[in-house]
Amino acid sequence: MSETLLLLHKELLQAVRDRRTVLLTVLFPLIFYPLMFWVMGAMVEREQMRLADLVPYVLLVAEELDDPLVVGVAEDPRLVVRVMADAEQALAAQRRAQADAALVIGRIDDAGELGYRVQIHVDGGDPLGQAALARLREVLQAQLQAIVSDRLVALGVDMEQVEPPFSLEVIDTADRASFAQLLFTRMLPYFLVLSILSGAMGFGAEITAGEKERGTISTLLSSRLSHRQIVMGKFLAVLTVALVSTVVSGIGLLVGILAFGGGIGGLGLSTAGWALLLLLPLAMALSAIVLIVGSYARTQKEASAYLVPLLMIIVLLGISLIVGVTDPEGMQFAIPVAGSLAAVQRALEGRLTLGEAGWALGSSVALAAVLLATAERVFRSERVLFRM
Repeated sequence: MSETLLLLHKELLQAVRDRRTVLLTVLFPLIFYPLMFWVMGAMVEREQMRLADLVPYVLLVAEELDDPLVVGVAEDPRLVVRVMADAEQALAAQRRAQADAALVIGRIDDAGELGYRVQIHVDGGDPLGQAALARLREVLQAQLQAIVSDRLVALGVDMEQVEPPFSLEVIDTADRASFAQLLFTRMLPYFLVLSILSGAMGFGAEITAGEKERGTISTLLSSRLSHRQIVMGKFLAVLTVALVSTVVSGIGLLVGILAFGGGIGGLGLSTAGWALLLLLPLAMALSAIVLIVGSYARTQKEASAYLVPLLMIIVLLGISLIVGVTDPEGMQFAIPVAGSLAAVQRALEGRLTLGEAGWALGSSVALAAVLLATAERVFRSERVLFRM
């Protein structure tokens, strides 16, 4: 055990002396994540102000241009309206993004004076289209209410006598704080796992494939250390760097979220403890993978190339978690990496069950044990270790 710790000390000392490792593991997360959230906050605020001041450009097509609804919409100061005679041309122009919306107003036969058929054409995937749709609904509601009021007044009926004593107010509670809380629970697990892998990748490739390139692997193998002690020493070194990178990245993310204007809600000691407990065996598994790949690769560059697919898989899993595509249940938490990501998210949301935590922890521990044993077998193979 003392020999293993001696090798661990030697590898960590090398990591501390390597400026690139210190920069990527410690300084980069503390600078990048707060800066990222500050930029995101500024962009969101600017976009909200732009959409709030938007006066949509609308192409209007109507069967009767002197109709009260058509005239009211065309003259409403909340819109910029261009009247067109051809509906196909108007819709084609809207699809080419030459207008924020196209509005087609027609009549419903035998439905009386208030029988209107209204079509609103917008690009629902465009924020401008969504803002234009909301503004058009507001304008149409106001104009139709004015028309009904005029008809009732003409009949000698007071509008207040017909309107029911009913008040409806919609209050949007979504603010920067709630949005930041959503980012916290969705993005934090993804970035933490990404930090584990990124921290392990660079340093792990350096102390395995890098030693092959420098020719120091032979010196290490000829020492009194056994293969198992060498593997455990390097594994613990990679795991330590990965965990340090994760903790520092977590701090950077929390600082960024607080700077964004949000809070960390129910993040207490128990929640943080569950998150660390779930991430630890996953960090062990990913560190073992890095050790296996680094031992097999000829050079650091080759090792990095082999690890890119794993990085892309984690990115894909993280994106699906952020957008809410995946929501595992029961035994699905035993799926490697994905289950741990989902379990950490559930823990941050305060709804993780012991069964879900058990599946995620059990699968990660089993995977880490298998991969660590595989790393030792790979390191014992001279055919693999001295592959040139």
